[in-house]
Amino acid sequence: MAAHPQCKPQGVACGDRLGGRHAACGWRVAPIGRTACLHDGEGLAPAWNICLKQSFMKATRARATRDRLLAAAAALFAERGFHGTTIRDIAARAKVNVAAGNYHYGSKKALYLAVLRAQFAEVRARLAARGATGSPAELARLGRPALIDLLRARIKVMLDLLIGPPPGLHGTLMQREMCDPSEALPVIVEEFIRPVTGEMEEIVAHLVPALDRRTVERCVFSTAAQAYFYRSVMPAMLLMLGEPAYPRGFSRELAEHVAEFSLGGMERLAAATRRVRRTA
Repeated sequence: MAAHPQCKPQGVACGDRLGGRHAACGWRVAPIGRTACLHDGEGLAPAWNICLKQSFMKATRARATRDRLLAAAAALFAERGFHGTTIRDIAARAKVNVAAGNYHYGSKKALYLAVLRAQFAEVRARLAARGATGSPAELARLGRPALIDLLRARIKVMLDLLIGPPPGLHGTLMQREMCDPSEALPVIVEEFIRPVTGEMEEIVAHLVPALDRRTVERCVFSTAAQAYFYRSVMPAMLLMLGEPAYPRGFSRELAEHVAEFSLGGMERLAAATRRVRRTA
């Protein structure tokens, strides 16, 4: 039988009777003459004091601590930004000691990136749920109506994350990062902003093939800016609308408007480009 990883260096084979404990690691194995090592979960019985149960409970507690730290960090980074938040603040909000924060994540920057990556994963999940993803080869096979639907779906996901209802952490975290950049910004750009922007550029390039890549890039930035505007000036917009929050259905209507407005601009640019090429 294969040796347990912790016992292997001392040549103790799993399954040997060692008076209730492994000689190398000292963890309990099953009593009553059982010879199979239970590190791998074989032959479990409630009355047996086995290392697997202790290890599982320890891992569960560690996971719960990590989750509490992540949730506390997300809330505090959204409230105060990266520079206004300390590991001590996060540990206090999570009701753990400061050492736990450093143990599980290593640094404030690492914890901040863990929060942001969780938000990026949510964006990816929402895009996939709405069918708003596709490789360049898949996009090339789509007709114009399908490409427009894809553009509209991505704008809708963006607005849902930015303004809700209710407004999510994603919009608040990104707005704080843009207003007061942290040392994590290069990672944010490479892992999230550049890939998402690149995917939008592929959609626009297939939708309006007359445009060159630089113009496509600017069209994507202009489209995103319309969505981010409603997040960045939300307090003033709500006062103008006379509402405590953007009403339900607002993001859907706004997504339609942004898509139509942006597409109209792209088509005008494409028409101008074709005229220049004809006269050149």
